[in-house]
Amino acid sequence: MASTLTPQQLDELRSRLEDERARILRVLATPSSGPQPDQERELEEAAQRETERARRVEIERRERALLAEVERALAKLASGRYGASEKTGDPIPYERLAAVPWARDAVGE
Repeated sequence: MASTLTPQQLDELRSRLEDERARILRVLATPSSGPQPDQERELEEAAQRETERARRVEIERRERALLAEVERALAKLASGRYGASEKTGDPIPYERLAAVPWARDAVGE
């Protein structure tokens, strides 16, 4: 079934997806701070660095997964398949897409 989104809604959602993609790419491009050569190598500092490194790895994992969803939605926009549920083919309500522009399905599917 075809999308019921208006051209204005599609433009707004495309813009939001592109903005989200740019935000994610900025996050991923931010270098992680490694240990400084003049820092003391005390146990507490090493533990803190490891905690920060693990946190950064988790953030990068989540952001890369979200980037894949955003890219998928943008590809669907380009191909004219955006706004339809991947499960049923029914239109995804605009309100759902406004909340989560990369949504694949309607709520409750």
